[in-house]
Amino acid sequence: MKSFTCKLCKMNLRTWTRVAGPYALVLVFSSLALACYVANSSQAQKPFPVGDYRYTSYDDKGDKVVEGQISITSSEKQRIGAEEKTQLKGHWEFKKVGNQEHIGLQEGKGDLIGTLDNSQIYLDLNPGTADANVVLQGKGDAKGFRGTWSFNGYAGPLAKGKFEAIK
Repeated sequence: MKSFTCKLCKMNLRTWTRVAGPYALVLVFSSLALACYVANSSQAQKPFPVGDYRYTSYDDKGDKVVEGQISITSSEKQRIGAEEKTQLKGHWEFKKVGNQEHIGLQEGKGDLIGTLDNSQIYLDLNPGTADANVVLQGKGDAKGFRGTWSFNGYAGPLAKGKFEAIK
């Protein structure tokens, strides 16, 4: 069998693969490492407030009402009238830990919708319900958001308290 020899560098194919082989392997593995890094960093940088939060609500005396998780899964800018606001969607799952009555529908699990305007967040835990809504209103930062919850009926607030949602 005849061997191929490069006229420019005066090397045959066997010598060329011995010299270039290690560099090709380094190039391949470097490319794989870079691809993995870019994929991981893009997942970690979700825009506020998208993400999972540990949620705790308290009654007006400061006693715990429910604990669980809020997951905000999407955040999209939308024009509502003349204003541009960020529409939020997600879901929640809470377990009652207190013995309070009249806490509304904040036990179990469900979907949520809301808005973000600057750092002010508004979440409706019972979208599509005209009566007996639980609404969260608060202020957010990099660590999460906190504020007030209220259980509202047609006549207005039936119960209220404070909440915190921490990343």
